[in-house]
Amino acid sequence: MGKRPPDPPGRGESAALSITQPSTLDMPKRLVDLTTGLPSLTSLFDELGPLAEHSGGATIYYVHLPSNRLIEERFGWETLEAYDGLVSNFLCNVATDAKTTRSHCVVARAFADDYVLVASGSATDEVIRNITAEGMREHIDTMDNELAAIHEVYVGMAQIAPFPKIHPERLLYRGIQQAQSEATDVGRQKISIQTRLLDRCIARRNFSMVFQPIVRLADREIFAYEALVRCPEQQLRNPHVLFSIAEQGGRIWPLSRLLRSLAVDALPQMPDDALLFINLHPSDFDDPELITGEPRITEHAHKLILEVTERAAITDFDRFSRNVQPLRDAGIRIAVDDLGSGYAALSSVTEINPDFIKFDMTLIRDIDASPIRQNLLRNMISFAADTGTEVIAEGVETKEELATLCELGSDYVQGYYLGRPKPGFDSQTDPE
Repeated sequence: MGKRPPDPPGRGESAALSITQPSTLDMPKRLVDLTTGLPSLTSLFDELGPLAEHSGGATIYYVHLPSNRLIEERFGWETLEAYDGLVSNFLCNVATDAKTTRSHCVVARAFADDYVLVASGSATDEVIRNITAEGMREHIDTMDNELAAIHEVYVGMAQIAPFPKIHPERLLYRGIQQAQSEATDVGRQKISIQTRLLDRCIARRNFSMVFQPIVRLADREIFAYEALVRCPEQQLRNPHVLFSIAEQGGRIWPLSRLLRSLAVDALPQMPDDALLFINLHPSDFDDPELITGEPRITEHAHKLILEVTERAAITDFDRFSRNVQPLRDAGIRIAVDDLGSGYAALSSVTEINPDFIKFDMTLIRDIDASPIRQNLLRNMISFAADTGTEVIAEGVETKEELATLCELGSDYVQGYYLGRPKPGFDSQTDPE
């Protein structure tokens, strides 16, 4: 027969007994994961507990593998276990390397598809996250192309600091839950993956520039070129997507600095009498490298026009004007790109006081068949003339659009009808 359970505590005894009763954290624990041989989380708390109490705290990386189910369904459980072996070997190597700079770094199996790394806190925490995500991708690709094609890894990160009133194991559990929540936030992880891809492209200068001519209507000669970015990575080929990822990932400045450099690199091949338009994001005008005078930018100031899109909100025009002034003083001119329609758009122009206005292609498309847009554009061109601003009509694709813009008095035109973006510089426009 089993032992008789102890009598319940009497009044006033419960608080004292609760201190000596075993914690649920001390329940029986499985020691190792049967597939990988890695220790389970609960078996490691003797080693990890002190990390939660250490003055430097601990960093927890939760490695989520959402493709495991697909791998098993497509290739079978044996393949999944082989894949798990590749993953666990890679993570063990990450932990071993991390120990060269940290006192602890331990990898454990969390749940059926996931892993956890726990390391002593460090200023290089983000580095390990990136190594784990990107290095594992390259590791799987080297070992098996088919698995690499469907492999996905999301890495969440949480940092914990000692808190004397909280059991250190609970601190670790809560940190794991926080890192897990981040790792399984698909939207956030997609942005993180895209940002890492962008970081690789920036580091490798994996971009090129093409140049589209801007034509002076008075004599049909090429007046300037606009530098446009191209990237061979499929996910970054669309410039709008590229800059959206850069914006969400906080990479606008590094990306713009590189693209400005690539654009200026092409100046020696450009006709001597032509100007170069370079697109910027409004936040670039807060970049200290730009506003204090990038040497290569100021060196060619007389040939450069910096474009800022009207679609991206400038919330502080006074600050914008202060930051732009040193560029103007150096001889650089400013253009407002993608100007829409209506008084709101014109109001932003008066605040920016640009040298050029570029009308968005949505205003120009089929303008020959739209008397309303013709009247609108005529008034906007008149407004620009009154303020001493020259205008450029973008997106010209037909002979009829070009003829209408001539009648309306546009100074310059740009579009596929006159010339497509190319790696080099056309000396003449495409139409006769």
